[in-house]
Amino acid sequence: MAGGIDPALVDRTATHLAGIPDASLPTRPMTIPGIDGALGARILSTDLRGSSTRLVRLRAGWGTEARGAFTADVELFVIQGSLEAGPHALEAGDYIHLPKGRTVPRLRITADGAALLMTSAPVRYDPTFVGPPADLMPERASEQDWIPVPEMPGRHVKPLGRGPVGDVWLGGARQWDHGDGGWHHHPHHEECFVIDGEIVLRERTTETDEMITAGAGTYFFRPAGVLHCGPGSHCGDTMLAFHRAFGDKSTEWVDSPADGGEGGSEAANPARSARPLPRRRHREPPQPPTVD
Repeated sequence: MAGGIDPALVDRTATHLAGIPDASLPTRPMTIPGIDGALGARILSTDLRGSSTRLVRLRAGWGTEARGAFTADVELFVIQGSLEAGPHALEAGDYIHLPKGRTVPRLRITADGAALLMTSAPVRYDPTFVGPPADLMPERASEQDWIPVPEMPGRHVKPLGRGPVGDVWLGGARQWDHGDGGWHHHPHHEECFVIDGEIVLRERTTETDEMITAGAGTYFFRPAGVLHCGPGSHCGDTMLAFHRAFGDKSTEWVDSPADGGEGGSEAANPARSARPLPRRRHREPPQPPTVD
Protein backbone atom coordinates (compact mmCIF):
# COMPACT_ATOMS: atom_id res chain seq x y z
CA MET A 1 0.00 0.00 0.00
CA ALA A 2 1.19 3.50 -0.86
CA GLY A 3 3.21 4.99 1.95
CA GLY A 4 2.49 1.90 4.05
CA ILE A 5 -0.98 3.26 4.89
CA ASP A 6 -4.07 1.08 4.77
CA PRO A 7 -6.85 3.70 4.62
CA ALA A 8 -9.26 1.17 6.14
CA LEU A 9 -7.30 1.44 9.41
CA VAL A 10 -6.92 5.21 9.88
CA ASP A 11 -9.27 8.08 10.65
CA ARG A 12 -9.47 10.07 7.44
CA THR A 13 -10.50 13.25 9.22
CA ALA A 14 -7.08 13.31 10.90
CA THR A 15 -4.96 11.73 8.14
CA HIS A 16 -3.93 13.28 4.84
CA LEU A 17 -4.36 10.47 2.30
CA ALA A 18 -2.35 11.75 -0.64
CA GLY A 19 -2.24 9.82 -3.89
CA ILE A 20 -3.41 6.34 -2.86
CA PRO A 21 -3.64 4.05 -5.94
CA ASP A 22 -6.74 1.89 -5.63
CA ALA A 23 -4.79 -1.04 -7.12
CA SER A 24 -2.55 -1.02 -4.02
CA LEU A 25 -5.52 -1.76 -1.75
CA PRO A 26 -6.99 -5.16 -0.93
CA THR A 27 -10.36 -6.09 -2.39
CA ARG A 28 -12.69 -7.12 0.40
CA PRO A 29 -16.14 -8.70 0.05
CA MET A 30 -18.86 -6.24 0.98
CA THR A 31 -22.37 -7.23 1.96
CA ILE A 32 -25.32 -5.02 2.83
CA PRO A 33 -27.65 -6.92 5.17
CA GLY A 34 -31.08 -7.05 3.59
CA ILE A 35 -29.69 -7.44 0.05
CA ASP A 36 -28.53 -10.86 -1.10
CA GLY A 37 -25.03 -11.35 -2.45
CA ALA A 38 -21.70 -9.59 -2.07
CA LEU A 39 -19.71 -7.05 -4.05
CA GLY A 40 -15.95 -6.68 -4.23
CA ALA A 41 -14.92 -3.41 -2.61
CA ARG A 42 -11.77 -1.45 -1.85
CA ILE A 43 -11.98 0.83 1.17
CA LEU A 44 -10.59 4.19 0.11
CA SER A 45 -11.18 5.94 3.44
CA THR A 46 -13.18 5.77 6.65
CA ASP A 47 -13.52 7.56 9.98
CA LEU A 48 -14.25 6.80 13.61
CA ARG A 49 -18.00 7.25 13.10
CA GLY A 50 -18.06 4.48 10.52
CA SER A 51 -18.69 6.63 7.47
CA SER A 52 -16.63 5.50 4.50
CA THR A 53 -15.88 5.75 0.80
CA ARG A 54 -15.39 2.57 -1.23
CA LEU A 55 -14.63 1.69 -4.81
CA VAL A 56 -17.06 -1.14 -5.57
CA ARG A 57 -17.07 -3.52 -8.51
CA LEU A 58 -20.58 -3.58 -9.94
CA ARG A 59 -21.87 -7.06 -10.74
CA ALA A 60 -24.93 -7.33 -12.97
CA GLY A 61 -27.90 -8.79 -11.13
CA TRP A 62 -26.93 -7.67 -7.62
CA GLY A 63 -29.66 -5.75 -5.83
CA THR A 64 -33.23 -6.12 -4.63
CA GLU A 65 -36.75 -5.73 -5.96
CA ALA A 66 -38.13 -5.25 -2.44
CA ARG A 67 -39.20 -1.79 -1.38
CA GLY A 68 -37.20 -0.73 1.66
CA ALA A 69 -34.94 1.87 3.21
CA PHE A 70 -31.26 2.18 4.02
CA THR A 71 -30.27 2.76 7.64
CA ALA A 72 -27.61 5.31 6.62
CA ASP A 73 -27.20 7.87 3.87
CA VAL A 74 -25.90 6.22 0.70
CA GLU A 75 -24.32 8.04 -2.24
CA LEU A 76 -23.32 6.47 -5.55
CA PHE A 77 -21.26 7.80 -8.43
CA VAL A 78 -21.14 5.48 -11.44
CA ILE A 79 -17.73 5.20 -13.12
CA GLN A 80 -18.52 2.31 -15.46
CA GLY A 81 -21.51 0.05 -15.99
CA SER A 82 -25.08 0.87 -15.03
CA LEU A 83 -27.68 0.40 -12.32
CA GLU A 84 -31.30 1.25 -11.61
CA ALA A 85 -32.49 3.04 -8.47
CA GLY A 86 -36.26 3.14 -8.38
CA PRO A 87 -37.42 4.42 -11.78
CA HIS A 88 -34.05 5.95 -12.64
CA ALA A 89 -31.38 4.35 -14.83
CA LEU A 90 -27.87 5.51 -13.93
CA GLU A 91 -24.86 5.25 -16.21
CA ALA A 92 -21.26 6.47 -16.20
CA GLY A 93 -21.05 10.03 -14.89
CA ASP A 94 -24.29 9.89 -12.88
CA TYR A 95 -24.55 10.61 -9.15
CA ILE A 96 -27.43 9.85 -6.78
CA HIS A 97 -28.16 10.17 -3.06
CA LEU A 98 -30.30 7.46 -1.43
CA PRO A 99 -31.36 9.10 1.85
CA LYS A 100 -31.48 7.34 5.18
CA GLY A 101 -34.95 6.36 6.33
CA ARG A 102 -36.68 6.96 2.98
CA THR A 103 -38.11 4.08 0.98
CA VAL A 104 -36.65 3.06 -2.37
CA PRO A 105 -38.82 0.96 -4.74
CA ARG A 106 -35.90 -1.16 -5.98
CA LEU A 107 -32.16 -1.19 -6.57
CA ARG A 108 -30.51 -3.33 -9.25
CA ILE A 109 -27.14 -3.39 -11.04
CA THR A 110 -27.82 -3.89 -14.74
CA ALA A 111 -24.29 -3.98 -16.19
CA ASP A 112 -20.87 -4.81 -14.76
CA GLY A 113 -18.63 -1.89 -13.94
CA ALA A 114 -17.43 0.21 -11.03
CA ALA A 115 -18.81 2.92 -8.76
CA LEU A 116 -17.86 5.02 -5.78
CA LEU A 117 -20.03 4.13 -2.79
CA MET A 118 -20.18 6.58 0.10
CA THR A 119 -22.05 5.71 3.30
CA SER A 120 -22.57 7.84 6.41
CA ALA A 121 -22.35 4.82 8.77
CA PRO A 122 -22.35 1.02 8.66
CA VAL A 123 -25.42 0.33 6.54
CA ARG A 124 -28.14 -2.23 6.04
CA TYR A 125 -31.27 -2.34 3.89
CA ASP A 126 -34.55 -2.79 5.74
CA PRO A 127 -37.33 -4.23 3.52
CA THR A 128 -39.78 -4.05 6.42
CA PHE A 129 -39.41 -0.29 6.84
CA VAL A 130 -42.63 1.70 6.42
CA GLY A 131 -42.12 5.39 5.80
CA PRO A 132 -42.10 8.21 3.26
CA PRO A 133 -40.60 7.57 -0.18
CA ALA A 134 -37.20 8.92 -1.15
CA ASP A 135 -37.19 11.87 -3.52
CA LEU A 136 -34.59 10.45 -5.87
CA MET A 137 -32.96 13.10 -8.05
CA PRO A 138 -30.01 11.80 -10.10
CA GLU A 139 -27.42 14.36 -11.17
CA ARG A 140 -26.01 13.61 -14.61
CA ALA A 141 -22.63 14.90 -15.79
CA SER A 142 -23.87 14.68 -19.38
CA GLU A 143 -26.47 17.36 -18.62
CA GLN A 144 -24.06 19.85 -17.04
CA ASP A 145 -21.69 22.38 -18.59
CA TRP A 146 -18.03 22.84 -17.77
CA ILE A 147 -17.27 26.00 -15.79
CA PRO A 148 -13.73 27.43 -16.01
CA VAL A 149 -11.79 28.04 -12.80
CA PRO A 150 -10.47 31.61 -13.28
CA GLU A 151 -7.49 31.16 -10.97
CA MET A 152 -6.31 28.06 -12.86
CA PRO A 153 -6.68 28.40 -16.64
CA GLY A 154 -7.07 24.91 -18.04
CA ARG A 155 -9.06 23.66 -15.04
CA HIS A 156 -12.86 23.28 -15.09
CA VAL A 157 -15.64 22.02 -12.83
CA LYS A 158 -19.04 20.41 -13.42
CA PRO A 159 -21.34 20.78 -10.40
CA LEU A 160 -23.25 17.59 -9.55
CA GLY A 161 -25.45 19.14 -6.89
CA ARG A 162 -25.27 18.77 -3.14
CA GLY A 163 -25.19 15.51 -1.26
CA PRO A 164 -26.06 14.84 2.38
CA VAL A 165 -22.73 16.23 3.63
CA GLY A 166 -21.79 18.81 1.01
CA ASP A 167 -21.12 19.77 -2.59
CA VAL A 168 -20.28 17.19 -5.25
CA TRP A 169 -18.62 17.96 -8.58
CA LEU A 170 -16.37 16.75 -11.37
CA GLY A 171 -13.02 18.39 -11.93
CA GLY A 172 -11.37 18.46 -15.33
CA ALA A 173 -7.99 19.56 -16.66
CA ARG A 174 -6.68 20.04 -20.17
CA GLN A 175 -3.05 20.97 -20.83
CA TRP A 176 -2.93 22.81 -17.51
CA ASP A 177 0.31 24.26 -16.17
CA HIS A 178 0.03 25.97 -12.79
CA GLY A 179 3.62 27.23 -13.04
CA ASP A 180 4.47 29.34 -10.00
CA GLY A 181 0.80 29.88 -9.13
CA GLY A 182 -0.38 29.94 -5.54
CA TRP A 183 -1.73 27.21 -3.31
CA HIS A 184 -5.30 26.73 -2.18
CA HIS A 185 -7.18 24.89 0.52
CA HIS A 186 -10.75 24.33 1.66
CA PRO A 187 -12.41 25.00 5.03
CA HIS A 188 -13.98 21.53 4.95
CA HIS A 189 -12.69 18.03 4.29
CA GLU A 190 -12.48 17.08 0.60
CA GLU A 191 -12.03 13.80 -1.23
CA CYS A 192 -11.02 13.26 -4.83
CA PHE A 193 -10.81 10.19 -7.08
CA VAL A 194 -9.13 10.37 -10.50
CA ILE A 195 -11.37 8.70 -13.07
CA ASP A 196 -9.37 9.17 -16.25
CA GLY A 197 -6.12 10.69 -17.47
CA GLU A 198 -3.20 11.83 -15.34
CA ILE A 199 -2.30 14.91 -13.33
CA VAL A 200 0.68 15.99 -11.22
CA LEU A 201 -0.30 17.71 -7.97
CA ARG A 202 1.83 19.33 -5.31
CA GLU A 203 0.47 18.57 -1.83
CA ARG A 204 1.72 20.13 1.38
CA THR A 205 1.24 19.52 5.09
CA THR A 206 3.31 20.57 8.09
CA GLU A 207 5.47 17.46 7.57
CA THR A 208 5.60 16.97 3.81
CA ASP A 209 5.82 18.80 0.51
CA GLU A 210 5.63 16.43 -2.44
CA MET A 211 4.75 16.20 -6.11
CA ILE A 212 2.32 13.35 -6.74
CA THR A 213 1.62 11.86 -10.15
CA ALA A 214 -1.99 10.74 -10.04
CA GLY A 215 -3.38 8.50 -12.76
CA ALA A 216 -6.77 6.84 -13.06
CA GLY A 217 -7.70 5.13 -9.79
CA THR A 218 -5.73 7.50 -7.54
CA TYR A 219 -7.51 8.70 -4.39
CA PHE A 220 -7.01 11.71 -2.14
CA PHE A 221 -8.62 12.65 1.17
CA ARG A 222 -7.62 16.10 2.36
CA PRO A 223 -8.63 17.14 5.87
CA ALA A 224 -9.77 20.75 6.10
CA GLY A 225 -6.97 23.25 5.54
CA VAL A 226 -4.51 21.00 3.68
CA LEU A 227 -2.66 23.02 1.02
CA HIS A 228 -2.65 21.53 -2.47
CA CYS A 229 -2.33 22.32 -6.19
CA GLY A 230 0.82 24.26 -5.39
CA PRO A 231 3.49 25.62 -7.76
CA GLY A 232 4.59 23.07 -10.34
CA SER A 233 1.25 21.25 -10.50
CA HIS A 234 0.33 20.41 -14.07
CA CYS A 235 -1.52 18.18 -16.53
CA GLY A 236 0.12 17.49 -19.87
CA ASP A 237 -2.98 16.12 -21.57
CA THR A 238 -6.38 15.63 -19.90
CA MET A 239 -7.68 14.50 -16.53
CA LEU A 240 -11.11 13.86 -15.03
CA ALA A 241 -11.81 13.43 -11.30
CA PHE A 242 -14.75 13.09 -8.91
CA HIS A 243 -14.77 15.48 -5.94
CA ARG A 244 -16.87 15.56 -2.78
CA ALA A 245 -16.70 18.19 -0.04
CA PHE A 246 -17.87 17.86 3.54
CA GLY A 247 -19.54 21.26 3.40
CA ASP A 248 -19.67 24.08 0.86
CA LYS A 249 -17.00 23.87 -1.80
CA SER A 250 -15.43 27.20 -0.97
CA THR A 251 -11.80 27.77 -1.87
CA GLU A 252 -9.21 29.95 -0.18
CA TRP A 253 -6.27 30.96 -2.35
CA VAL A 254 -2.97 31.78 -0.69
CA ASP A 255 0.46 32.86 -1.85
CA SER A 256 3.19 30.24 -1.81
CA PRO A 257 4.15 29.42 1.80
CA ALA A 258 7.59 30.82 2.64
CA ASP A 259 10.16 29.06 4.76
CA GLY A 260 11.11 31.11 7.77
CA GLY A 261 12.84 30.90 11.10
CA GLU A 262 15.57 28.55 12.22
CA GLY A 263 13.11 25.70 12.47
CA GLY A 264 11.98 26.14 8.87
CA SER A 265 8.43 26.96 9.93
CA GLU A 266 5.93 27.84 7.24
CA ALA A 267 3.54 30.76 7.12
CA ALA A 268 0.93 31.29 4.44
CA ASN A 269 0.25 34.85 3.39
CA PRO A 270 -3.29 36.19 3.69
CA ALA A 271 -5.86 34.70 1.36
CA ARG A 272 -6.23 36.29 -2.03
CA SER A 273 -9.84 35.24 -2.38
CA ALA A 274 -12.45 32.82 -1.12
CA ARG A 275 -14.90 31.56 -3.70
CA PRO A 276 -17.77 29.06 -3.46
CA LEU A 277 -18.36 26.49 -6.16
CA PRO A 278 -19.81 28.37 -9.15
CA ARG A 279 -23.51 27.80 -9.73
CA ARG A 280 -23.81 29.50 -13.10
CA ARG A 281 -23.77 27.61 -16.38
CA HIS A 282 -21.08 28.41 -18.92
CA ARG A 283 -21.76 27.53 -22.53
CA GLU A 284 -18.39 27.95 -24.25
CA PRO A 285 -15.53 26.36 -22.29
CA PRO A 286 -12.57 24.70 -24.02
CA GLN A 287 -13.17 21.00 -24.54
CA PRO A 288 -12.22 19.26 -21.27
CA PRO A 289 -12.32 15.49 -20.80
CA THR A 290 -15.63 13.67 -20.68
CA VAL A 291 -16.74 10.49 -18.95
CA ASP A 292 -16.58 7.57 -21.38
